[in-house]
Amino acid sequence: MMPFKIRVPDAVLTDLKRRLSQARFADEFPDAGWDYGTNLAYLKRIVDYWRDRYDWRAQERRLNELDQFTTNIDGVDIHFIHQRSKNPNAIPLLLLNGWPSSVIEYEKVIGPLTDPVAHGGRAEDSFHVVIPSMPGFGFSGKPTQRGYNPERIARIWVQLMARLGYTRYAAHGSDWGNGIATRVALDDSSHVIALHLAGCGAAPAAPVANSGNPTRPASAPGLNSAVNSAHNLGYQEIQSTKPQTLGQGLSDSPVGLASWIIEKWYGWSDHNGDLEKIFTKDELLTNVMIYWVTNSGASSARIYYESRHMNGGLAPTPFPRPEDRVSVPTGCGSFPSQYDRRADPVNTSSVEARKAAEARYNVVHFTTMPRGGHFPAFEQPKLWVDDIRAFFTVVRKNVR
Repeated sequence: MMPFKIRVPDAVLTDLKRRLSQARFADEFPDAGWDYGTNLAYLKRIVDYWRDRYDWRAQERRLNELDQFTTNIDGVDIHFIHQRSKNPNAIPLLLLNGWPSSVIEYEKVIGPLTDPVAHGGRAEDSFHVVIPSMPGFGFSGKPTQRGYNPERIARIWVQLMARLGYTRYAAHGSDWGNGIATRVALDDSSHVIALHLAGCGAAPAAPVANSGNPTRPASAPGLNSAVNSAHNLGYQEIQSTKPQTLGQGLSDSPVGLASWIIEKWYGWSDHNGDLEKIFTKDELLTNVMIYWVTNSGASSARIYYESRHMNGGLAPTPFPRPEDRVSVPTGCGSFPSQYDRRADPVNTSSVEARKAAEARYNVVHFTTMPRGGHFPAFEQPKLWVDDIRAFFTVVRKNVR
């Protein structure tokens, strides 16, 4: 296990500025908005800012204030943030993100988790925080062979927590991290004391075949949002089938990479049409930069391919068998814009969502959030932290 600092070579930044200066943009209809994908006017504004004002070195210095390490597990160098609390009784908490996110999704909550007293909490609300980059993501190494699917990544995280000496720990996940954290709780139930998820219905079983109208997708508990937002899932089909074809463009064009990623942040976050009401340009671009400087556009996209081929082409699910159920205490934070709310006007009700979650999880805490989307710890850090604290108040009463 080795300490790690981010040090991007000057040549990479010089090359980036050259590419941004020579960017060629696609045309767009005058009234396109975001209907066809990333809005051209917005993309041009953020590229101008990226080229002329964005300061990667300032972001790099800030990120390097965090305790970061690398260790080799299952043939891949794994990068992770490991920020320990000064409280010796703090609960180790594994925080897992997905695509197109990065470890910075949890940056805003590290302080409140590790030092709660300084952030309006109690000493017993303390956590030791572990935030890893998935294989092929960010500053982790890239797999050199097939098969690094969510199931395998979950086993890597179990090994990581054991290597850190944590015999009792909790896990939280969003997006891919949701299903992977679920699998960690299934595989390592003797050590995982609690599981918290951003939307317990985000990792459902495969849908039941529809015997009626072929143009109307099948439905299953927890799938309402995904079914009603089917027209937004084109990226998933590409990344699940031909990620390398897309990956060449993401690797060569910073504008293409930013467009591909930021469109998802626009569509999946809760901002009422003003993305920068929730995220600053610096925050959006630092997430994009983690993909750019590590050339991980293609390698990160491959998790979709690996997941689909792990599961016989069915919807991704962390449950190997129909009867599998998470036994550890589980908390769910249900955020209203987890996926594109505009395309899903009839969201799954909190009652339906909890019922679906209880079929698969030992739900002891369920919160229907007033706002927030797919990146809740980044979008609404206070709401997210408050829910974590409330959940673990319940956990501490039942787990000794």
